[in-house]
Amino acid sequence: MTPVRILLLLIALIPHLAIAKTPWPHDAKNSCISRCADSMSAQGLSKQNATSYCSCAADGMEKEFGMEEYKQMMNAQPNPRGSSDDRRLHSAVSACQKYLRR
Repeated sequence: MTPVRILLLLIALIPHLAIAKTPWPHDAKNSCISRCADSMSAQGLSKQNATSYCSCAADGMEKEFGMEEYKQMMNAQPNPRGSSDDRRLHSAVSACQKYLRR
């Protein structure tokens, strides 16, 4: 990668990096993980994998959206070809796929 491309990449990332993401309230995050794990377990995923997946997904969503963009996240669908928010949500949860083994 040339120095010019690296510079352009850094310039493109600066606005995204400059926005500090406010963490979710601890109780709200734990409640989200619990509801998610219960739902995933009901669909046949082991309780351990469900909890691991949901914790991973919540961490990714919190890091990507923070409280500032919680509403956008809730309106998004994890779609790699969707809107910008859809793609961000997909990216945040796709790293957790390893836990979806039954």
